[in-house]
Amino acid sequence: MARILSIYPNCSKGGMTTVYRSRAAADPNSQFDFLFKNDAGGRDSFATLPNGSFRIYPAARFEAAVRYVASHSHFDEIRVTSLPELASALAQEHPGRVTYEFHSSNMAIIDKELKRLDLESIVAVQTPSRWLTAAVVRRVDPEWAEKCVTVPNLVDHLTFHKEVPPAEMDLGERAVPLLWIGRFDRGKNFNDFLRVVASLPEEFVPVAIVSLENEPARLSRALLEARAYGVDGKLRTFLNLSQGHLAALYTWTRNRGGVLVSTSLAESFGYSVAEALACGLPVAAYRVGGISEVPDCGTAHRLIPVGDVPALTRAVLEVSGAPGHTC
Repeated sequence: MARILSIYPNCSKGGMTTVYRSRAAADPNSQFDFLFKNDAGGRDSFATLPNGSFRIYPAARFEAAVRYVASHSHFDEIRVTSLPELASALAQEHPGRVTYEFHSSNMAIIDKELKRLDLESIVAVQTPSRWLTAAVVRRVDPEWAEKCVTVPNLVDHLTFHKEVPPAEMDLGERAVPLLWIGRFDRGKNFNDFLRVVASLPEEFVPVAIVSLENEPARLSRALLEARAYGVDGKLRTFLNLSQGHLAALYTWTRNRGGVLVSTSLAESFGYSVAEALACGLPVAAYRVGGISEVPDCGTAHRLIPVGDVPALTRAVLEVSGAPGHTC
C-alpha cells in the first residue's frame, strides 16, 4: 500500500480539504496522511475516511513536527501546498519524493512562491488544470518546464452524485433557486451575480453559500450591494456548509429547476462547478481558468465570456428547468 503525506496550512471545510478528501476516497488502496497548522473547522471532513488520518500542529511547532513525521515514517510521496520553504527543505532531506502543488489562480501568489521554491530538488510542480500548468510554465526557466504537470482534481462521487436525497427548504411554491458559492472577495465577483438576479423574473431566488469567509466587512458590503440591486429581501445566505449538506442543496436546486451561477474572474479548477454538474445541477458560468476543463457529466451548462452579464442572464434562462422561462 502506497503512503502519501500531504501538507497544507489550513484544515477548513473547503479548499484543499476537499481536494485531499476526494483523492483519498478515489484511491482506497493508498494511505493518506494530512498535516495542518490551522484548525479552520474541517476536522469532520476526514472522520469517515478509512484510509486517511490527519493531525493539526500549533504554528510554532508546525515545521519541526512535519520534518519529524516525514523523517520517522516512510512515505512514497510528500505533497506540499502554499509552503515553498518547507517544501524545499523536505525535498533536500527526502530526494525524489516531494511534489509542490499550486491550486491558487492568483498569479501574484504563484510568482511569490516560485521565487522561494527550490525547483531543482522538487520532483514535480503539479496543478489541477492545463490552463494553470501553462501559466506556471510561463513563469519558470525552460529547464524546469518538464516538471510542471497537470493532475485534475477529483470529485468525491460518493458524496456528489445525482441520487443524493435533496435538502428540505421552503422558499415558496414558485421559487426557483439560483446558487452562488464563494467568498465575498473581488475574485468571486458577487456583484455580477446580483446583477444577474436583478435582471431575472421575480421567482428566481438567490441563495449564496459563503465558504471560507473571514472578513465581516465583506459580508456587510455584500448585503449592502444586494440592497442596492433590490434583491436583499429574497437573498438567502448559508455559511460553511458541509460537503453532504452542499450535495443535498445541489439536488434540491436541480429539482426546483434552478441553476448554479459562477461569476468568478479566475478559477484554477472550479470545484463548485464540477460538483454541481456531478449532481445533475445545470450551470451558467464565466469561462475562466480551468472551468472549461471540468467534465459536464451529461448536465446542461453554458460558459460565457467574462463580464457579459446579459449573456450570463440568458444562459441561466436557457439551462433552467423553470417552466415558461427557457429560451
